[in-house]
Amino acid sequence: MTHNKSTPSKPNPRKASMQTNNFLRSLARINLSRLSSPFRRSRAIKRAAYVSMARTASPRRLWTRAILGRLQLRPQARLLHHRRTYKKAISTPHDKLRRLVPGGAEMDFCRLFEETMDYVEFLSKQVRIMEAIVDVMEDEFKQKKG
Repeated sequence: MTHNKSTPSKPNPRKASMQTNNFLRSLARINLSRLSSPFRRSRAIKRAAYVSMARTASPRRLWTRAILGRLQLRPQARLLHHRRTYKKAISTPHDKLRRLVPGGAEMDFCRLFEETMDYVEFLSKQVRIMEAIVDVMEDEFKQKKG
């Protein structure tokens, strides 16, 4: 009897560059749109980060479908969709994890850990991308100033 264990895959540089390109294209669109308030601009950047991350990942992942599905809702529908329900305090660490991973409520225990591992991997890539963008922008600012 053989088990089909999923092992953590090595980072794929092609996917990382796809994620970077998707995010940079989204940032360029945000810059062209000239959003007036900093709040709207920050929301648009956050949305661009999530969309670029979800589109680069495998469409078979539940968290990618959950993110894209949540972002495609109209604002009015989103308000109704996220209506707060008052429940008892979260009882187990698994329930806390289900709330952190997009789409986690629909997953069984084993799938939750697989999806969490994949989600955290893409989040860390997104952080590295944003850090690289900040470094480049700081260098350009220093060169213009100095």
